[in-house]
Amino acid sequence: MRLDTEKPANYICQTLDFRRDVFEKIVIKDSDQIWLKASLKDVKKVVIIASASRSGSSLLFAILNKIPRVYSLSGESVPFYKLNGLSSYAFASDEIPQEVSERRDYWFGLSRDFLSDFTLSKYEDDIFKVEKMLEQYIDSLALRFPLQWPGVFFSYEIFMRLARQAYEAYLKTHKRFCKEEFYLELIWFLRLEYKTINPYYYDIPCEMIQRKFPKLKIPSGPPFSAITIEEPPFILLSPAKKVSESDLSEKILLLKSSADSYRLSFFETLFPYADIKIIYLTRNPAASINGLYDGWLHRGFFSHNLSAFLKTQNSGSKMLEIVGYSDCYEWGKWWWKYDLPGGWQDYTQKHLEEVCAFQWLSANKAIRGYLKKSQKKYCWVKYENMISNLELRKKEINKILDFMGLGSEAIEQLSLDKLPIVQATQVPRVYRWKKRKNIILPLLEDSKIYEMAAELGYDKNNNEEWL
Repeated sequence: MRLDTEKPANYICQTLDFRRDVFEKIVIKDSDQIWLKASLKDVKKVVIIASASRSGSSLLFAILNKIPRVYSLSGESVPFYKLNGLSSYAFASDEIPQEVSERRDYWFGLSRDFLSDFTLSKYEDDIFKVEKMLEQYIDSLALRFPLQWPGVFFSYEIFMRLARQAYEAYLKTHKRFCKEEFYLELIWFLRLEYKTINPYYYDIPCEMIQRKFPKLKIPSGPPFSAITIEEPPFILLSPAKKVSESDLSEKILLLKSSADSYRLSFFETLFPYADIKIIYLTRNPAASINGLYDGWLHRGFFSHNLSAFLKTQNSGSKMLEIVGYSDCYEWGKWWWKYDLPGGWQDYTQKHLEEVCAFQWLSANKAIRGYLKKSQKKYCWVKYENMISNLELRKKEINKILDFMGLGSEAIEQLSLDKLPIVQATQVPRVYRWKKRKNIILPLLEDSKIYEMAAELGYDKNNNEEWL
């Protein structure tokens, strides 16, 4: 059964219209745009970080994205799938059916969206010296904000004026570029025209937001009631160098998205002439399930509004009745968080911890199934090795660099002694899952969870290693 796409489609069309206008204005200013000269067929090297949600992919992506020989999307690919009709609103799960992936009607839009968003290493302070980089940065912001706020009717001219004013104000008090502080200035100016834009939906520490917006209350529900195109916490763009045609063939495209666990075969269609490698990142079920649980109760991670589907199905629940979630929040009766595996309909009346366990299991099952079937090259990495100590972290990263075909000297550019904090619901700490051990440990008695954990090298009788 297909989801009723009528209402989400209206907002997607609105976003597409605005982005089309921005693309046209960008070309008028500078016709030397990569998406006019190349396509995804020109991409020759792809590395995909495949993992279940809350298994550390954002951290690993942030580390590897510092390598000069790597380029990437500014965030996850999910918004571009939604814009081009390849989303749960069409298929009722994050899986893309084989017959759909063989069609080509999505090709031009998806290729343009990817290519226009590809960037190389960040050149943040160059924004103060190079006018073209500033202009490119503001154009990138104009393309990104409608993905984050599909209910806002943006005007390109108004957005550009307010972004310029924000930059001029920021320039008076800053000599170095800090994206969190710049975004707070930018949002302050944008709210003069677009009141619904709320900084609390961005990946910015709450204390920074409170200093800039002391009277603004922290929200709890989704940023927009009908649909999300980009899932909050919203990413923060940095000024960055755009890719060239030669970069597409010579450098490595790094991708990561939790939904990609169910779409790995689709990448063979998307990048038909690329050497595709997989970094399979695993995390023990207790920590992953706990991280998912925290996220379901957080003000972010709204991914799928299931109201249209639930209201029109012929049997079963007409709303989500997830114990510990739907009974706590009114919006919890419609909004699903994180990835949407096939078979989710059987979990609309389960306890929240059971839903989280189902997501961990489904993603790992999908990844392992693809790797066995495709025989693709992959590198297996344990998240626990990334966070335990510096020596083990360097060993794991060196293994990844060797797999990617990069020299070990690249490790010196990664600042591994201090890990970045990205997309966190709380300050990271080891054994955080133990605060919910009474509801998490019984889940490990499920044979499917137990067997998958064992296959991944996690012994339930030795969970002291489960950081």
